Amino acid sequence: MTVTFDQMRNNEKIYFQGRILWKDRMAILGYTNCSFTVHFRGTRLSAVLRTGENDPINAPAIRVYVDDKPVQDIVLGNVVEEVSLFASEEPEEHTIRVVKFTEAGMSFVGLTVLNGEGELLPVAPDTRKKVLFIGDSITCGYGVLGAPDAEYTLRDEDGELSYAGILAKRMNWNAEWVSVSGHGMFVEYTGDPENILPREFPYTNWFYDKEVREDYSRFQPDLVIINLGTNDQGPMAEDPLIRGGFLSRYESFLYTLRRAYPKAKILCVLGTLAPGMYSHVEKVVEKVTGDGLKDVYGLELPFHDVEHDGMASGHPSKITHEKDAKRIEAFLSGAHLLDT
Repeated sequence: MTVTFDQMRNNEKIYFQGRILWKDRMAILGYTNCSFTVHFRGTRLSAVLRTGENDPINAPAIRVYVDDKPVQDIVLGNVVEEVSLFASEEPEEHTIRVVKFTEAGMSFVGLTVLNGEGELLPVAPDTRKKVLFIGDSITCGYGVLGAPDAEYTLRDEDGELSYAGILAKRMNWNAEWVSVSGHGMFVEYTGDPENILPREFPYTNWFYDKEVREDYSRFQPDLVIINLGTNDQGPMAEDPLIRGGFLSRYESFLYTLRRAYPKAKILCVLGTLAPGMYSHVEKVVEKVTGDGLKDVYGLELPFHDVEHDGMASGHPSKITHEKDAKRIEAFLSGAHLLDT
């Protein structure tokens, strides 16, 4: 059995999740927690994967699930690799899912071919609640596996251990990510106004192709959760003029989201690494709702408790991510945003 690139798209036997860029004869998994799922009957299944000329600290990583159980993590060290997804001596039937749990801004994973001894069976339609996470390094799960002051390496990143990944699994959501470390709403952490989420958001994968725009009708979320502003904080403290730009850009981005997703509820959260910044978000939420924009909400998250919960690569620890997931879940439940 061989499934080529030409046979992958719109194939009822392969379920892709996330913003997948179809380019250069690859199904490109870019953003955090993009995945593909197959239902397989047979003895062997492998995938031929491509990536870029990455240095080791930026090499992408995937996690392989068999019947919802994680069985292996694989770091792609070569530009082209054929990786084993399943093998047995006798034919077996399983659901196999491959998740890219590192972020788009550093590297990509392109699926080119599936090889196996057996057959693919149709994958059941995904009828779960749809949720879109928009954010920065916190939403990417940056550094969550690292020591408190560890230096940067993608080996310490795991999007499935972020508050967003925890929520998606706990709530059994059909979730997608658009998140980039270091980028903000109006400026990035260095103050550069070019590297911001509102610029990248309209594209399927800005980091691979700056021309292919996302078709918003493909994935219409029931809920959008935004966690942006942490990287704007430092530059804003040095240049008060950034505050006005931040407020204006945040407001315009909310209108962009409403045009793209007219029926979605939108929750704006902030605070885990940005004490005091939520007050600016709150002003934007109050303004747009006062102007008639419906179903937009705000939630302040507390600054992470390093003394009791630890720190990971200068970022929130796994404990903090777990606590933030519970806080967001409690808010959604209390505001009845989880109701169908």
